[in-house]
Amino acid sequence: MKIAFLAMTLLSALTAGAAELTAGYLRCEYRSAPEGIGERSPRLSWELTAQEGGAACVQRAYRILVASSEEALARDEGDLWDSGKVVSDATGGIVYAGRPLRSQQVCHWKVQVWDGGGEPSPWSAPARWSMGLLEFRDREPVRWITRRIRTAPDTAGLVLPPARYFRTAFTVGKPVRRAVAYASAKGIYELRLNGQQAGCDYFTPGWTDYRKRIYYNTYDVTGLLRPGENAAGAVVADGWYAGYVGFGILERLERSREFYGIDPALFCRIEIEYADGTTQSVMTGPGWKSSEGPVRQADLLMGEVYDARLEQPGWDAPGFDDSAWEAAELSVNPDGALEAALTDPVREAERIVPVSVVQRGPGVWIFDMGRNFAGTVLLKVRGGAGRTLMLRYGEMLNADGSLMTENLRHARATDFYTMRDGEQEWSPRMTYHGFRYVELTGLESAPGAETLTGIVLTSPTPRAGTFECGSELVNRLWRNITTTQQANFFEIPTDCPQRDERLGWTGDIQIYARSATYNADVASFLSKWLIDLDDAQRSYGAYPSYAPYPYAIPMEYAPAWMDAGVIVPWTLWQVYGDTRAVRRAYPGMKRFMDFLEQGAQGDLQPAVPTFGDWLAVGRTASDDFIASAYYAYDAALMAEMAGAVGERQDSLRYAALAARIREAFVRRYIAPDGLIPGNDCQTAYALALCFGLYPEPLAQAGADRLAAMIEANGGRFSTGFLGTKHVMMALSRYGHDDVAYGLLLQTEYPGWGYSILNGATSIWERWDSYTREYGFGGRDGGNNARMNSFSHYAFGSVAEWMFRYALGIDTEGPGYRHILLRPRPDARIGWMKGSYRSVSGEIVSEWEVGRRTTRYRFVVPPNTRATLSLPGQESRMLGPGEYEFEFKNRKQ
Repeated sequence: MKIAFLAMTLLSALTAGAAELTAGYLRCEYRSAPEGIGERSPRLSWELTAQEGGAACVQRAYRILVASSEEALARDEGDLWDSGKVVSDATGGIVYAGRPLRSQQVCHWKVQVWDGGGEPSPWSAPARWSMGLLEFRDREPVRWITRRIRTAPDTAGLVLPPARYFRTAFTVGKPVRRAVAYASAKGIYELRLNGQQAGCDYFTPGWTDYRKRIYYNTYDVTGLLRPGENAAGAVVADGWYAGYVGFGILERLERSREFYGIDPALFCRIEIEYADGTTQSVMTGPGWKSSEGPVRQADLLMGEVYDARLEQPGWDAPGFDDSAWEAAELSVNPDGALEAALTDPVREAERIVPVSVVQRGPGVWIFDMGRNFAGTVLLKVRGGAGRTLMLRYGEMLNADGSLMTENLRHARATDFYTMRDGEQEWSPRMTYHGFRYVELTGLESAPGAETLTGIVLTSPTPRAGTFECGSELVNRLWRNITTTQQANFFEIPTDCPQRDERLGWTGDIQIYARSATYNADVASFLSKWLIDLDDAQRSYGAYPSYAPYPYAIPMEYAPAWMDAGVIVPWTLWQVYGDTRAVRRAYPGMKRFMDFLEQGAQGDLQPAVPTFGDWLAVGRTASDDFIASAYYAYDAALMAEMAGAVGERQDSLRYAALAARIREAFVRRYIAPDGLIPGNDCQTAYALALCFGLYPEPLAQAGADRLAAMIEANGGRFSTGFLGTKHVMMALSRYGHDDVAYGLLLQTEYPGWGYSILNGATSIWERWDSYTREYGFGGRDGGNNARMNSFSHYAFGSVAEWMFRYALGIDTEGPGYRHILLRPRPDARIGWMKGSYRSVSGEIVSEWEVGRRTTRYRFVVPPNTRATLSLPGQESRMLGPGEYEFEFKNRKQ
């Protein structure tokens, strides 16, 4: 192999040999083998792998076969769709274009690709998806059943009704070919067949604006049915539909629950296809019965109360005597359209054991789970009937070792379990908590670590990124970021999982969205949330501060929060090449831009006193500056997205609007020397630089001023949610990597290291949510302990800088087809390595700073190209393959 010397030594690059290109990781609508797709023309995607790089390591064509049976697919028959050989390098967003798909259709598919040399690959391993209920037959209308319960407030004034139990029996008289259950609830439900849970999900069907749409879930239950008598059952609780939702703002409202309805309801339809071709349907309606059971209270915020003495063994199985049960009632409450779920429900991700168990008093024990997470616990005990155990949850301990619960505010976050005789296990199913510590009260004898097991719950978002470096502080930071993302990507992107809030705050997710994509595959998760946001859009065009939005508070919007309606769709397009998400959001985005234009004054936005740079710790930008900066950014992103979806006139119009806003912005805010005299603060410079608002000749002066301000502040931030990540990005974009790394490694207040040295296992809402010196009141004593979340991902948005700049993994244009590799080594870190599984394949970046040389290693995935830009070197193009470089260190 030829070795080139261009002020560097090329150690290895795989450029020879046959590529042996193959397709794998087949997905439909971003999901692996999804059940019950509601999209009539679903999008298909795959990932390419190759044993070697080089010119042949590109896809020149593909062929997709979609068949109605595994047997037909094995014979290479695409009776539903044979795309033929399509000359294209596309590997994602391929829209199914075969025969019209019908309800409940099962589709089996595989892919063949041709490499750059024209050689075909073997067929991929087969994959599948199934269609949902694309239409409901007129003779079989959707029937919801309910059980009306009126519960008086308890001594604390809380209204906490018991869960509803439903069941029916049916007969299976012939051999079954396939059986599928379609189920939903106004509330949350758990579906059971013949004594077993269908699936392994929690909190289905999830949170939507139930007045506009309710999702149903699809389960293949073929293996759960038996010949003869069968039974279907479900447990249904209030959930987001009728339970407690929200936080302190609710004190201004007449109620804090029942925003969508009063009585939770169940929908279920089991479709059985027999081997002889006949079918049978089992649907909610007449014949279903209802009762109450051991779940005496069930609320997402307040907790679950379970009395094991009231269990009715076999209630969800054949042969149960339900003569004491009542006929279920039909629910007539108006509701939204029933639609197929767009993403996977919350599921168990992990189980963890306590790291310590400490007695706090007679019968009171505190279990430390070792880290802060969202989920629940598995309780294992032995005892006599009638003893009630209490489990309280908290993120932190007070100085005396007691459980700190002030920050939970109105969320009771307490579970109660009343025992039956003998050994028993129990885990709450209708609530969840954000916690590290559990206080268990009521045991007769000392518990062991096996008494409680932590169950980590989250919405499934496959891991996309890996990160490791020579600083344990930074490694801890990245683990804290991913832990916090997991805890809050919980049906919707919540702000926190523990207190009486848990809302889909728009400001948090617009800041964090790109970081989220580096850590995990969030395509289907955020696509679902964008529909929630669209449903929540105000009639006058603004997006509210959180979505879903169940309240009726007028004029609810905030600059930098409402802009999530533009920024998140743009992010999904950039990361996943997803124009469908842009198309779906486009009408709402246009209404939003109209709202902004109508309120503009001289092409700038007026001051709207709202959140500003939330939780900034020093001087921050004015409300009008922030609003105008985001206005310009929105217009620029809209111009790009309009062009991507073929709206050329809109693209030109938004580009012209962005130019006008920038000109007005410069006249109003930026002085001829590049300073911002009226807003001379870190946040202002960072936003102006990152949003492209500086005239190019003045941008470096602005960045230099930003760096100087940080150094004058002791190498520390003065920023909040909006400014922090943009400070890091602006510094590295304009050559101040040393200052950015200084901020990353800062262990004084404010900084990520400060919280880590104070025991953080997650990202905190505030820089000083807790300190060993000052407790929960903050350094100046001004913090309210009630206004503290210890699982809040907004400040974790530094993950974007860690991948885009420290590791240097970025994309030039949508979808990582053209990769940018621009790592920024730092001797203080020593070494860093990471990977990102992009929609176009896995990208690897590693570097190590030695005494005399710096070494790099990169992997460019098949079917892509990369522009490599290393410090002090000219940029060069790389094709697919693995590369290593070594340079002499520059003299400082």
